[in-house]
Amino acid sequence: MRRDLFTVVQLGASFAFIFSAFNSQGLIEVAVLRKKAETSPDTGITANSGYYSLSIIYFFFTFFNIVIPSIVQKLGAKWSQIIGASGYLFFMLTFLYLNVWLLYFGSAVLGAGAALLWAGNGCYLVEISRRNKMERNSGIMWAMLQSSLITGGIFLIYVLRSGDLSNSFTFIYMVFSSVIAIGIVVLLFLPNNPAQYGSQNEDIESSEDPLILPETENDVTLPASSVSEQLRSTIALLLTPNMLCLAVLFVYSGLEMTFYTGVYTSCLSATLPLKIFSDLVIPYNALSIGAGQIAGGVVTGPLMKILRMRSQHIIYLAFVGHLTSFILAYLCLPYDSTVHSTDASTYLAPTLNLTLIISFLLGVSDAFWQTQIYVTIGQVFKEDPVNAFAIFKFFQSMAACVSFFYSSFLFLPSQLLILTIGCVASTFFFLKVRLAIQVPIVELVRDREI
Repeated sequence: MRRDLFTVVQLGASFAFIFSAFNSQGLIEVAVLRKKAETSPDTGITANSGYYSLSIIYFFFTFFNIVIPSIVQKLGAKWSQIIGASGYLFFMLTFLYLNVWLLYFGSAVLGAGAALLWAGNGCYLVEISRRNKMERNSGIMWAMLQSSLITGGIFLIYVLRSGDLSNSFTFIYMVFSSVIAIGIVVLLFLPNNPAQYGSQNEDIESSEDPLILPETENDVTLPASSVSEQLRSTIALLLTPNMLCLAVLFVYSGLEMTFYTGVYTSCLSATLPLKIFSDLVIPYNALSIGAGQIAGGVVTGPLMKILRMRSQHIIYLAFVGHLTSFILAYLCLPYDSTVHSTDASTYLAPTLNLTLIISFLLGVSDAFWQTQIYVTIGQVFKEDPVNAFAIFKFFQSMAACVSFFYSSFLFLPSQLLILTIGCVASTFFFLKVRLAIQVPIVELVRDREI
């Protein structure tokens, strides 16, 4: 196996460990803390503490994305990821000493760490990727990362078959903390300078995808010398036409991520007709979401070239998948399931099989969106990936922060309407960007032929 590919797999493995814990806990956090509000009122936990915790995470994620590019440039992509992942570990440990203010502080620490982790990850992935391999590498890493939902779901099923979320609370979070620690150890063994593997042995054959931008002598941008200069550079990049269009996608990715990682599973937990499956309805759906994420990563990675699919085709599939899942969720889940337990009437009877279909569609569509965002950023902003990924995570986390907050009081139909509008707008602006970057390449090829 080539060294660059091995490193991508290693990077994916570390994220699989970290997010097998974080994504799994995100699926159960609202439900767990609702039960703790009933059984342990002395902790200060309320029925909405789960939503507030997640909102705080993404609020600090948003804030730190403003200043993170200069920090990543000083620390390097590898150590940014290691320090950022440590914030996830601290957050998990707060559940072992549960107190509402410690929980909120841990949420803030995680938000800051997440900004470091994801900005470092995007930069590292661009540096390690040989030309024309960004699609493959992002697909591989995304599939491995989202396999965490499979392992996390299996773990929760194992635990919940002999108990419930409340009784197994301490054991669950001890395991989550240990798994994140393993992921941090894997990150420690990443190469310090991934660019040496991404630049050597470049493929000399021309790409079959005409949208890969040719390299120029000005591809490399020197790092800014101060936070203020870095901030001005980030704002300048944000104001470019392509980035303004992509900002719509970034916001939507935060909204739909919020829905499938927290809101949807809390709706399942609050739907009384599904109580016959007890707490197992959440890990079952986690498995289905994970299966969709892995399928999406495989299609946009190894199979994308074989199937001769381009980014436009992937986004069409994501558009259809998300709209279908939103319609099914509207038809089969109670309108007030976002805020409390309910048996309100629905257009379709909520069944386990129907929720699993929705979960799979949410997972595969999210994978399509996320991988194509990574690929587009890697192609269009390869000369300045740190700022580009910081802008991406800024808008994504800001949208997630707002979404988790309004999820504590906004009913399901209203949330699904917001998601539908976002899906339509994102598809339009994504296609606009792809067209904008395709035209110069076509003209360049024509000039060379002349």
